[in-house]
Amino acid sequence: MKLIFVNIMHDLYNLDSTANISQPPVPLGVLNSVTPKAIETALIDEQVDRIRYDGDVFAFTLATQFTGKAYRYADDLRAAGKKVIMGGIHVTVRPEEAMRHADAVVTGEAETTWPTVCADLLAGTLKEQYAGSPTPPSRMVPTDYRFFGDRPYLTPASLFATRGCNHRCSFCVSSRFMGPFRTKPLAVLEREIDQLQELYPAAHLQFTDDNLLADRGYAAEVLALLRRKKRRFVTMVTLDQFCDSALMQKMANSGCLGVAVGVESVDDDNCLSVCKRQNVGQPFPEAVRCANELGIQVAALLMVGLPHDTPERLVRTQRYLEEVPCALYDLRVLRIYPGSPLYDSMLSSGNVTDAWWLGKEPVATNYFLPGHLRVHLKHPHFSPMQLQQSTLKLTSELDRMNAGTVANVMRVGRRGGAKKFAALILAARTRVAKQARGFLARVEQSMETETPMVRATSE
Repeated sequence: MKLIFVNIMHDLYNLDSTANISQPPVPLGVLNSVTPKAIETALIDEQVDRIRYDGDVFAFTLATQFTGKAYRYADDLRAAGKKVIMGGIHVTVRPEEAMRHADAVVTGEAETTWPTVCADLLAGTLKEQYAGSPTPPSRMVPTDYRFFGDRPYLTPASLFATRGCNHRCSFCVSSRFMGPFRTKPLAVLEREIDQLQELYPAAHLQFTDDNLLADRGYAAEVLALLRRKKRRFVTMVTLDQFCDSALMQKMANSGCLGVAVGVESVDDDNCLSVCKRQNVGQPFPEAVRCANELGIQVAALLMVGLPHDTPERLVRTQRYLEEVPCALYDLRVLRIYPGSPLYDSMLSSGNVTDAWWLGKEPVATNYFLPGHLRVHLKHPHFSPMQLQQSTLKLTSELDRMNAGTVANVMRVGRRGGAKKFAALILAARTRVAKQARGFLARVEQSMETETPMVRATSE
């Protein structure tokens, strides 16, 4: 029996932006590690691979924005006599929907129940639904990164040390459905780091944790391990963590090259509207300058389309950020995920399209997708196309206005002893800005040709 793990991406994913973000689908590697040897396994990762049908069983992990496409693949596979198993965050939230396109679905964290799924596969007794539970630290196993082969990921040394998050932001699904915050045993983490050193000695580690630093005691142990191993790394941090200068000093001492900071909005009332209280009143500009002095590059993650956004506020946001020496800005249209408190409230008020992920057209959820694609939320101050226009325009303007960015990024790279990483950041920034300007032109052309009736309907 041959089992194919499938990582589905957007139809338009293979734009130049792929080079910015491609990394191995580590959760599928975890499942592969607990799959019995009696089952032959392989991987199809649409970041770098083409879909093929040379297996007996296909196991999909579903993110909401790619779900419609995954269902279409699954229907074709089942029509050809293949078995399909589906899991992931979307399946956990909408199991009944997924069951219409699969022979079996797995809710929750799959690795606790995956050996049972595999045993039933081998016995020919596959059930329709399996319920995974939050994996306790004692059952966490190291990922075998050889499973990903020699695929040309930009950041191949990707890993996570923790599960879950201790915050409850209203736009987030994982904190509500995927179990409490837990930490991976240091011995397991060390084995993964050692293997990544063997396979990718020149690559920096990329932690994909929702909140790596949530447990300060555990974080101190992880940082000590990284310092002992002499491994450079990047990770995501919350804004309050980023503004803790003592913590950032410890990060720099342990080999941190860069952090992605969940800023979301520079307006406190926007942050409060989505329960992001940890962001309120934080001295972000001063913290960026402090991080730069320590040799840490900063990427600011922001959302456009939060409840209190207006055209005037976005102008103020641009002026605010022009004075902040971030290496990279990642601006995205707000995503309204099913299962999140924000989705529930917006659905009840008629401000989000129910089951928007099932449409035949892809949904424009990222800044790099063309403007004619659908946006799934209604906003009091923007039409869907205006949301895309504003996101693309802000991305373009920030790149154009921050004339000293290139020099600053290189200075930070020299301080951190990582000129190669600085060059990588600059290449990503240039590519994102170029794409934003190209797509902005397409959006504005579409807006010019849009009929009044279509515009009124979209609004």
